[in-house]
Amino acid sequence: MQSEHLSNLHAGWVIGGWLIAASVTAGLYLGGVGLGLVQPGQGAAVWIGVSMGGGFFVGGMLVGMRWSDAPLLHGAAITFFSVLVWFVVTLTVESGGVESVRLVLGLVLLQFVASCSGAWMGRRVTLGGTSRETGR
Repeated sequence: MQSEHLSNLHAGWVIGGWLIAASVTAGLYLGGVGLGLVQPGQGAAVWIGVSMGGGFFVGGMLVGMRWSDAPLLHGAAITFFSVLVWFVVTLTVESGGVESVRLVLGLVLLQFVASCSGAWMGRRVTLGGTSRETGR
């Protein structure tokens, strides 16, 4: 059985994974803009979701490959750190408007699923597709 304990959570890898996830997300979105794939209106929201899902999958996978203990906990912590950053930015920066609750919760859920699945995949890649405990 794999141990998902708080003692296996490494804050440096969480912050590093979030920085990688945010960078890849921005790169994918800017790549879509440069290629003309982002359309004004609803098309932009779809491309934001695609780039965010890809970026957080890559960030989670990096953490799962480098720190394979507690991959799901690290994926959840990456998402929690993203919520903390959003909260601080919302409090400190004057924004033009507030996004809908459905959109924000949907993006948080997307980040959670992408970072956890990426971390799990990174752990599986590191272990060569087998579990340490069972050998399967």
